[in-house]
Amino acid sequence: MRKKWKYYIDRMLTFALIGILLPLFVTIICQRMRLEEVIYGTYDAMTEAAEREGGEELEEQLPLILAKEIRADAEDAALKAQCVIARTTLYDAAARGEEQPAAFSEEELRQALGETYEKTMERLETCVEETSGQVLSWNGGYAYAAYHAISAGSTRDMSRSAEAAVPYLPAVECPADLTAEGTLSVIYCEETDILKRCGEHFAEADVSAVSEIQVTERDAAGYVQQVMLGEYVCTGEAFREAMGWNSACFTITQMGENVRIVTRGLGHGYGLSQNEARAMAQEGTSYEEILQYFFPGTTLVTADQIK
Repeated sequence: MRKKWKYYIDRMLTFALIGILLPLFVTIICQRMRLEEVIYGTYDAMTEAAEREGGEELEEQLPLILAKEIRADAEDAALKAQCVIARTTLYDAAARGEEQPAAFSEEELRQALGETYEKTMERLETCVEETSGQVLSWNGGYAYAAYHAISAGSTRDMSRSAEAAVPYLPAVECPADLTAEGTLSVIYCEETDILKRCGEHFAEADVSAVSEIQVTERDAAGYVQQVMLGEYVCTGEAFREAMGWNSACFTITQMGENVRIVTRGLGHGYGLSQNEARAMAQEGTSYEEILQYFFPGTTLVTADQIK
């Protein structure tokens, strides 16, 4: 009987020692591997620490960027899709050393939201956590994660663009955008106002009448690709930005001394339409499915998988 008890005690002591020493052995092995990396020049402790801390710092910025880019009352799936877009752009900019996406300061957001600030921030932070470092990838790098508020009924095709072909940005239908609030804008202004802006933004153009402004090319979605200002050529996007219009999907009609401008959509029209994404989310579409609809061919990965 005494031998049996001694056997059980010995086994318990053995298991206890294994439980104590195993983590130590694992730590020693990991440290040994790290030491070999240092010796052979393949490990950079400063780089690893910077990447870890930099990633954490970038993640902390995301709720304030997200609040700047999309309405905080958007459906969860739409918010998460926009969060992945924001993270992709943020990490890509950080990697390239370029200007990062605009964000609210905490004070600005607190003033804008008032009593709903805490609840909204909690929701935004949850979206950041639940997308867990995910970004859109193309060919192993960061994808160009374009977005806009409302399309003109279809997003613009950038897959065969002569300026910069982006294969994963084809035209996709956005039926909800056709009847969205704010999609149609009708402006009346004096001819002199348009001519003044032309002089300010396109000094090379010598335009003395609106009749000299001609739309010469549109894409399949109806957006203006090219405008002639007399003999001067500019893109539709550059022209609408100079004029301060909602979209490059515009028409100009002269009515005596006044001019009528009609625009459809809100924003440049490339990539994800936030309004259509919200409509899809309301129908139960997941954020992963929303992203694949607008960015077909891209892969949803974590940032540490980017080359």
